[in-house]
Amino acid sequence: MKNNLYLIWILLAGVCGAALRGMSLLFGYEAESGLPVEGYLPATLLIALTAAVVLSAVLVGRYGYSARSAWSFEQMYGGLSTPARALCMLCGVAVMAVCIIGLLYLPEQQLEQATVYGDTTMMPGTLLSIATIVLWILGIVSGLCMLLLAVWQKAGRKATRYTGMLVTIPMFWYCLDFILVYHDNSGNPVLSDYSYLLLLLIAMMTSFYSAGSFLYSAKGAASRWVASAGIAVYLAFVHAGSAWIWMLRSHTDLTMMQWLGTAGALRVYLAVCVGLYLLLQLAASLRKTGE
Repeated sequence: MKNNLYLIWILLAGVCGAALRGMSLLFGYEAESGLPVEGYLPATLLIALTAAVVLSAVLVGRYGYSARSAWSFEQMYGGLSTPARALCMLCGVAVMAVCIIGLLYLPEQQLEQATVYGDTTMMPGTLLSIATIVLWILGIVSGLCMLLLAVWQKAGRKATRYTGMLVTIPMFWYCLDFILVYHDNSGNPVLSDYSYLLLLLIAMMTSFYSAGSFLYSAKGAASRWVASAGIAVYLAFVHAGSAWIWMLRSHTDLTMMQWLGTAGALRVYLAVCVGLYLLLQLAASLRKTGE
């Protein structure tokens, strides 16, 4: 019963968080300055809701599943049902497709990263361009890892070093993405513009790290997995849902790529794919721990 309640809480909080974030994007900024409206209630409620989700996830993981930390990787992730495996494989393919688009739209991203001084346009440096290319290549490989991990999750399979690689590579992908997002936004004084995205990337990174921890007998792996995956699913709902709410209700001719930029729009689709993937994995893990 507690497993179902935890999932229901995460999903309901995600829907509410998406609505609050969407309202904040639509009405929570001053038209002239672009600064947040002081004391805007939905923005305040979103902060409180996010804090409640993080706290509840940590408490549920710490006191509800710490005894499962002795489980092996196979016990926690093996034997995924056929429909769930099929959906996870589909999510992996979708991640690869989105990241391939990211590589194809690399010139557009470089233009968006350019700095304009009067009549002079300074393109991003070589290091930033290489890092962006590596980001999308790592994303393609990570999508392939998600696909192969779902294939491995057929009942009776044994975990190997190869299996550990499948959950480690996505962790490094999100680590690099975190660095790039922070680099692009570090000069932005409006923290609410990008803080929830940074939290999402941290939660995604920690989720894959926690999954890999089962292969290396790290203490508290089950607690970290249940908490971080739940938080990641919630933040994925908030990030992707609020973007679609803005697009549907803003009455603007802007496309998502024009509004968020090429990389920003692709991150919305990646949040949907990886969020659904982690939701399926978390639901399967919770079902097993309740057996």
